[in-house]
Amino acid sequence: MQLGQFDLFCQVARVKSFSKAAKLLHISQPAISAQIHSMEEFYHIKLFERTPHGVTLTPGGAILFESAKKILELHEDLERTLSGFTEEKNQKLIIGATSTVGSHALACGIWTFKDKYPDLQVHVEIGNPQEIITKVTEKSIDLALFECPVQVNKGLTRKTLFTDQLIAIVPNTEHWSAKTSVTIDELIKNHLLLRETGSELHWILDYALQPLGLTFTDLKPNTSISDSNAIKAAVERRHGVSIGLRLTIEKELRLGTILALPIEDTKQGIEYSLVYRESDLSAVAKRFVRFLTSLGELDMS
Repeated sequence: MQLGQFDLFCQVARVKSFSKAAKLLHISQPAISAQIHSMEEFYHIKLFERTPHGVTLTPGGAILFESAKKILELHEDLERTLSGFTEEKNQKLIIGATSTVGSHALACGIWTFKDKYPDLQVHVEIGNPQEIITKVTEKSIDLALFECPVQVNKGLTRKTLFTDQLIAIVPNTEHWSAKTSVTIDELIKNHLLLRETGSELHWILDYALQPLGLTFTDLKPNTSISDSNAIKAAVERRHGVSIGLRLTIEKELRLGTILALPIEDTKQGIEYSLVYRESDLSAVAKRFVRFLTSLGELDMS
């Protein structure tokens, strides 16, 4: 039994789906099925039960899941010890991110990783998607995380971490709370507030609006604001409406200060991706990549 099989098995168990695990690991679903079948033959037990919504662990699979996680953790500790991590105390991990990822998705992941490697220096550089990709290519940062469909350059590896939902951000009023969805035209007519040209939202909307034959520039927002928090505050005060990712308004949704509505006839699934140069990753950067990938998804709270 190989460590990679344990990692694959744990990924399937976390996301409860062969197809989702295949997408996260960037391998085919038949390859996933073959590896799970090989493990079932090795241990002489059935590991998963199929359901209409995916798969669930069998009692035997649940036991293996707990043991597999411990094995992977032990290997991580062993690798860290043998590689002489004490000599890496002054190492720095430089991560590039868009403002959305840096402010919302990445912070919890960094602190969790820092708990494992307290002497590691982590520096996060915030920029627009094209700037971040350029810095990865030029080797001025180790890796990057972003949430928009940017074309990566040759020589870079891209992994999907999780998928978020593009939504309309509207005030919690009687008018908007009565709706189950909204059109782009409705948003434009209600004082549309958007991020600036070149921002990650620009790239996201160019992708999401393709079914409508529109781009970011076609929306002609009433106001452009470079600060997502300022946009949320304006929507809360009923100064307009906006478009963004659900992750960025989780707190406000819990508090009930704003609402999220699906936008009709748009591509709503937006992937958060990890991009890096596989051949140039330092030992600690490789650990961080494995750490994020093993989570299946970043902490979105």
